[in-house]
Amino acid sequence: MQRFRLYALVGAAIALAVVVVGARPAMAATAPDATSVQETLRDLGFYRGEINGQFDNATGDAILAFHKTVGAERTRDWSSDDAQFVQAITAVGYEIPDRPEEPYRIEIDLYRQVMFLVERGKVTAVFPIVSGKGDTYERLGHATGGSHTPVGDFTLIRHVDGWRQAPLGGIYRPWYFMGGYAIHGGKIAHAQPASHGCVRVPMADMDWLEGHLELGMPVHVWVGNGATDISAYLLEQLAAGARYDIM
Repeated sequence: MQRFRLYALVGAAIALAVVVVGARPAMAATAPDATSVQETLRDLGFYRGEINGQFDNATGDAILAFHKTVGAERTRDWSSDDAQFVQAITAVGYEIPDRPEEPYRIEIDLYRQVMFLVERGKVTAVFPIVSGKGDTYERLGHATGGSHTPVGDFTLIRHVDGWRQAPLGGIYRPWYFMGGYAIHGGKIAHAQPASHGCVRVPMADMDWLEGHLELGMPVHVWVGNGATDISAYLLEQLAAGARYDIM
């Protein structure tokens, strides 16, 4: 899947035959402060854990969700580049469909591998997801099934509050939105699709969601693309902050 990083934007500028001159000397890298990172991601809706000043699993999940959302490299590590992505998402927003008639809903972007919770018409939480990986697998011992997450407009139709032993294994606190397809907890937040078709989020996030989801809530599953407003914004900022000599 395509990744958008600031380095790619620099390459695009060079491809336009523009040479940037007078660049400032590189600053020495410093270790990120975990408390500041957690507070920033909390304010943007990516982090729901305790502000404990540690780069723990919950913080790594939040960083991964942030990187997926802004089109950065899908890592669990915070870098100096991320300050620019924070500025971009603050200016541009989360880039989800506008549905004023549905102020409470779930939006799932299979391209970016993220899920948005919308409450009172605003994005209040963003989660890293793992959706269907797109291959086939043996189902019920005799038939093959396709590991594709369905795309379309659905609603939450059934919920199990706890573990459910499904044919393919145990799933945590599932909220079903079509047949056997559910949003449920998973142990690991992957960078890329890896499920049999369900939408997995970190287990701690499923606990948090328990007080925010309800049967009948709309669920919209769609496939975005890499041509985001965030990448365009970063290119504009790069152009605005440089001097040019035209070749």
